[in-house]
Amino acid sequence: MAVNAVVGNGEKIIFWTDRWLDGLTMAEMAPNLFRTVPMRTAKRKTVAHALFGRSWVRDIKGALTVQVLIEYLQVWDFVEEVVLQADVPDQFRWKLTQDGCYSSKSAYEAFFVGSTKFGPWKRIWKTWAPSRCKFFIWLVYHNRVWTADRLERRNLPHPVSCPFCD
Repeated sequence: MAVNAVVGNGEKIIFWTDRWLDGLTMAEMAPNLFRTVPMRTAKRKTVAHALFGRSWVRDIKGALTVQVLIEYLQVWDFVEEVVLQADVPDQFRWKLTQDGCYSSKSAYEAFFVGSTKFGPWKRIWKTWAPSRCKFFIWLVYHNRVWTADRLERRNLPHPVSCPFCD
């Protein structure tokens, strides 16, 4: 998902399985059509071989349902616009960096996309308090302590007033 293929001469990009169709694979763009292609062929045929003499059409085996024919026509229209450039090699671009080059840092940061950062973690975990106190403060910060009002919302037994502050 993080790698897109940019077609040059078509010698390295696999026609049926690589992400060269505007960031999509053939299985995502035309799933019913893709199911009619034998897996052995789908994993080997390059874009250059598939476009030469439209050999990708001969890869289609099996039942030609209406949905398969519709997807076939969509793929035909898309493939007709592809022009191979003999002197330009194919490129695989890493989507998670500006320059398109892979870095382990960008891959590592992708694991945390959408997560929230917790600022005061150092004040909680790096203090000289006992571990059980640190853990309790951590739960308090994340609103996970089973206080009387929280127990009441879940119809669980709870004291009417706080035993510490009355």
